[in-house]
Amino acid sequence: MPHPRRSQRSYPQGFTLVELLVCLGVLAVMASFAISSWQRLQERSRVEAARDQLMNDLQTARVRALQRGETLQLTPLLDCTWRTSSDKDWSCGWQLVVKANQTVLHTSPLHAPLKVTFAKSDPLDISQRGDLGTVGDRWVVKSQQAALNIANVLCLSSASRLRWQSGEACSN
Repeated sequence: MPHPRRSQRSYPQGFTLVELLVCLGVLAVMASFAISSWQRLQERSRVEAARDQLMNDLQTARVRALQRGETLQLTPLLDCTWRTSSDKDWSCGWQLVVKANQTVLHTSPLHAPLKVTFAKSDPLDISQRGDLGTVGDRWVVKSQQAALNIANVLCLSSASRLRWQSGEACSN
């Protein structure tokens, strides 16, 4: 027999509408932070992949120039929708060619819309001794989304040494 002072009422189980709305609101705020962080991470990965590809292609170009015993050039590709009309824009990618007859040895297209600029409007010469350009030559690989402010610079220093750093300028 039930205790006489206890009520026979049963309480509903589950969440109230207010509790459910509060939980959904908190979840929405957390999701918005996660999405923006994910987008930034994805864009940083694209910038770093393009920078690494350029660095690897430059190192490979040095070796190929030495092996072939002739001057090579790294030139920009011109056939993508996100490229500007600037002579310094390498946003479509680049190709390695023999300077004497413009025979294409290797092509590296960029499949993501990034801003890639070279400090000069002329192609980069790689001498038959494997020397890359001149001191001060640099490429900036940057996100098209200005609000994210993601950029890496690939710098050419003395003795044709390549190095990269965050930002858009080479520092000593």
